[in-house]
Amino acid sequence: MADEMEEIISEFITEAEESLEKIDPMFVELETKGYDKNILNEIFRGMHTLKGAAGFLGFQQIVDIAHRAESIMKRLRDGEVALSRELMDAILKSVDTLRLLIHHIKLKDGIELDISDILRELDYSLKLAVAGEEKEDVEVKVAAEEKKKESAVSQPKPEPQPVAEQITKDKEVVSTLRVDVSRIDKVMDLAGEIVLVRNRLLNLASKLELKYSGDSHVESLLETTGFFDRVTSDLQLAVMKMRMQPIQKVFSKFPRMVRDMSRNLGKDIDLEIFGEDTEVDKTVIESIGDPLVHIIRNSIDHAIEFSEERQIKGKPKNGRIILSAYQKGTQIVIEVSDDGKGIDVESVKKKALSKCLITEEEAQRMSDEAAINLIFLPGFSTKDVSTELSGRGVGMDVVKTNVSKLNGYVEVITKKDIGSTFKISLPLTLAIIYAMMVKIGDEIYAIPQTMIEETIKIKKSDIKDVTGQMALTVRGSVMPLFQMSEFLGVRGTSEVDRDNIYVLVTTVGDRRFCISVDELLGQEEIVIKTLNGIDSEECGIMGATITGDGKVVLILDLAVLSRSTFRTSK
Repeated sequence: MADEMEEIISEFITEAEESLEKIDPMFVELETKGYDKNILNEIFRGMHTLKGAAGFLGFQQIVDIAHRAESIMKRLRDGEVALSRELMDAILKSVDTLRLLIHHIKLKDGIELDISDILRELDYSLKLAVAGEEKEDVEVKVAAEEKKKESAVSQPKPEPQPVAEQITKDKEVVSTLRVDVSRIDKVMDLAGEIVLVRNRLLNLASKLELKYSGDSHVESLLETTGFFDRVTSDLQLAVMKMRMQPIQKVFSKFPRMVRDMSRNLGKDIDLEIFGEDTEVDKTVIESIGDPLVHIIRNSIDHAIEFSEERQIKGKPKNGRIILSAYQKGTQIVIEVSDDGKGIDVESVKKKALSKCLITEEEAQRMSDEAAINLIFLPGFSTKDVSTELSGRGVGMDVVKTNVSKLNGYVEVITKKDIGSTFKISLPLTLAIIYAMMVKIGDEIYAIPQTMIEETIKIKKSDIKDVTGQMALTVRGSVMPLFQMSEFLGVRGTSEVDRDNIYVLVTTVGDRRFCISVDELLGQEEIVIKTLNGIDSEECGIMGATITGDGKVVLILDLAVLSRSTFRTSK
């Protein structure tokens, strides 16, 4: 019986957290739009459901707060009071208190909060709203709502669906199953191991076919491994989809965050969100929240000007932050853009020099792009005085660290007085990827296929020298050429005919360049295994994998190569 109650409470906590997460941005939308009966109905239902579930389990403090908030929602919905800033502040505080109460239930720490202050604030703000509400305003709102109803009635009604079809749809909606995340992770790990076994079997079968061509047993083995290959691919896709979640789970907390922070600083800032239905791996959901918080906080505190300054510059009074997500090929791209003052490159260099993060010589040779990337260094801040929001030299380094852990990279595009865009590019799946296997010296390496546009074979005579930098012309575009052997510090294989050079045309964000390797061995689906104690930013290695012939191969991170090679180029 105790186990059953534990399960019920656990289910309550999950549903309560999801409910609060869902209604939190609705309050901000309501404050922006003004009276909206549909939004008010959604919030009312959420509070009512939470109150009922909490009452069943005896969580009286949650019941008391939810009941007060529910009552206010009802009066707002019925047009009895108008939504004021004080009333919205009190309701949002009540949501925060509910979230904290649920957190303590989750921890089982036995802590009970004093909720008398929030209950008094809810009652007081409601009294203020009632006292300040003019009867004419209520009548106008109710009349407007009635007009909406009449308009809706006049619209043609959709054809009714057959009962059987409706029942089927209802079944599809409710047929969900909550599964512990650790179980999904275990299935993903096993799927990865199956991929490695599949690769090994395909490799062995290929060798047997060459040695015993025409043998009936070998033919049967090839047929079986071919079927196993297809099943493994389907299994991998199914498991990957199980782990995919809409990025809305992360984005939903930012409307409230932007509202509160901008108000604390006395700024007027609007947040626009696009692509919140974009699905990403659950690991991204868990890890991308902190980087986005720091980027948006940086935009609010550092980038976007106060209304008076914006109007002097001819900008709209309200600042603007755009948060978007979209899929580009086999990558997920998340962008945070603002229309603020942009990043002052010279100011960044001066601050880095004052903190001894770079030398005077490095500052002179450093490109603007490399200078902007200094903001990601630990301890860097352009603020001289620490505030609650920034100035402590922490934050932006967290962005780079967390994104690197996800095998992704960050780019910054900025223009003075126009604004800045932080672009985060991440692989679609984090465990199993396609890679190009290459030979450099005596070793084999894997390079993620997501960063490779094409592979070409060139002659030595095709390479040109442009102000001391090797360059190639590929399809009309001149691109720098780098030798991977030099980057890794290894010798190229002497047996390779250097008149024929294999080149990978690569793209890292908006940057395109070429890298030469000794030999191309073909594409292979690999499983990424992390290497403890290895810093990708230091050595450019994101992990390792086991190939079809049983060898351990290092996976190269081209984003690190890109940053290191372009750091000093003007």
